[in-house]
Amino acid sequence: MTQNSLPDFARVEGGAIAGRYMAQFWQPIAMGSDYPVGKARRIKMLGNFYTLYRGEDERLRLTQDRCPHRGTSLAYGWVEGNSIRCRYHGWKFDGEGKGQHFPAETATYASKICLKTYPVREYLGLVFAFLGQGEAPEFQTFPEADDESFGELIVRAVELPYNFFQRIENDHDEVHAHYTHPQMESYGFKELPWITARETDYGLLSVAKRKEGPTFETHCFMPNVQLREVPLQQDKTQVSLHLAWRVPIDDSTTYSVMVNRVATYDESMRGREANMEDPGEIAARVMSCEISLDEVDPDYPLLPIVQDTVSIGGQGVIADRSSENLGQSDRAIALLRQLWAREMALLERGEPLKRWHRPKDFVFKSEDALSTV
Repeated sequence: MTQNSLPDFARVEGGAIAGRYMAQFWQPIAMGSDYPVGKARRIKMLGNFYTLYRGEDERLRLTQDRCPHRGTSLAYGWVEGNSIRCRYHGWKFDGEGKGQHFPAETATYASKICLKTYPVREYLGLVFAFLGQGEAPEFQTFPEADDESFGELIVRAVELPYNFFQRIENDHDEVHAHYTHPQMESYGFKELPWITARETDYGLLSVAKRKEGPTFETHCFMPNVQLREVPLQQDKTQVSLHLAWRVPIDDSTTYSVMVNRVATYDESMRGREANMEDPGEIAARVMSCEISLDEVDPDYPLLPIVQDTVSIGGQGVIADRSSENLGQSDRAIALLRQLWAREMALLERGEPLKRWHRPKDFVFKSEDALSTV
């Protein structure tokens, strides 16, 4: 597959094939803590708007965004019990999306009109939704993230100002760590790794091996989930279990979710993190040449996000892959593209997709993989 023959991985809006493919899988769409009982918000994912709210039974519900009456966003209305009422003309829909009370209409008329609703599930402090057609697939859990023996659970979500597929590719680019993240040298990253990659039952496994120093294994659960260990910015003596989803909000913005298990967390960092500057704002200042990356505090807790935003965003909001020249160090990225291209082609032809699954004998890390630094 030449770079000029690559399908369009980036665009998800307007029924694009990449968006239709992503909609085949459960995706994180919000942080559960942002939705107390009675709270409704408008969210955008895969290029479309939805309304998400929590009823008095504490369950979250996801519906089409616009009221079927005159098209106002339901998120601007209010929650009544487990129902939501539109602010424009008071149309009320129950927790299953059925018309319940239309003040200026008959009960018979109301009973004929329903909202489109979507399956929702809370897991690891996140809100997941299935936005595709038909029956939702089995929900994928991650025992490693559930295991409290790995340490304290820390969950973050940030919006990134560039396309989601660039962020997924970066998850399998081990060489960039030596240049985009120079602080990694203190973790033993003193030589460039040899990269191997292979397709698995769940997606792909890429391995970055060094003659001297740590070996890292990165598991990609298709289409957009990363599971690995990462060096901990807050404490350079340890690594963290790292589980991440990269979800397109639209063609130019990414919802990046990171779940970490940290054995010991530097308590002095908590207060600092609560009051720290947004990483996107710092990255914007760097990319406007107001400051350089070298001027960013090296102890800033989310420094890797700033560094990645500058490097990945530096490709452009949507990267032009037609002029790339991939090398042996890009094996994992090339394989990722091949898997996506194959599955997108199957979907476009209406043929069955590969049934990705986590095998019972799945091993999070081999004996050669990094466990301490």
